[in-house]
Amino acid sequence: MTLEGPTPGGRRQQRKLKVSASLAAFLIGFVILLVLMLPNPWALAAGAVVGGAAAAGTYGMMYGREISSRRRYVELTTQQEALKSRLAEIGTTVRARSNQFPPATHGQLRMTVLGLEEIVQRWETLDRAPEQQDAVYHTITRHLPRTLELFLGLPDSAKPKHAEEFKDQISVMAQAVAKTRDQVVQKDLQALKANRALLEEALTDPDERLFRQEGL
Repeated sequence: MTLEGPTPGGRRQQRKLKVSASLAAFLIGFVILLVLMLPNPWALAAGAVVGGAAAAGTYGMMYGREISSRRRYVELTTQQEALKSRLAEIGTTVRARSNQFPPATHGQLRMTVLGLEEIVQRWETLDRAPEQQDAVYHTITRHLPRTLELFLGLPDSAKPKHAEEFKDQISVMAQAVAKTRDQVVQKDLQALKANRALLEEALTDPDERLFRQEGL
């Protein structure tokens, strides 16, 4: 499932909704002022003015919300496409250089990439859990590629020495991504918020704890 823009039918429905809501606001304002001012001869004119103002305000408010929604849709679509591209690069690295990673991490790395791809396919669901969405974004754009880069940048002779630490990092990340993926698929926003701490643990900057003695 990918993000979908408003269809022609959806746009027509939105226009009808704005017109209907504006008309309802006009009638309410008109009737209220008419009742309050009768039998004053200016009641009709005053009711029309107040009703018109209410209609214009309602239409403007709904139009503003529609513009904001469209702008957010464009942002989400752009972000989603960028994340797909980044994940494709990461997947290529995982496959092409698998012989340089500890064998125990091969399955976890593949499942992590697949899980992140599924999350990105449902990116609009995470828009309702912005902190979790931000954590996933940084996992894809920085933390996962940086973790792989640091390990691949080690001399071959040093890789066995740091393999266990690398496996631990990948394991924590894979667990966090798997839980997030399941919750996104189920659209369980409450569980997503509870899972935030686990994903934040996986987001610990690798520069702070991985391979520092190698000067990377």
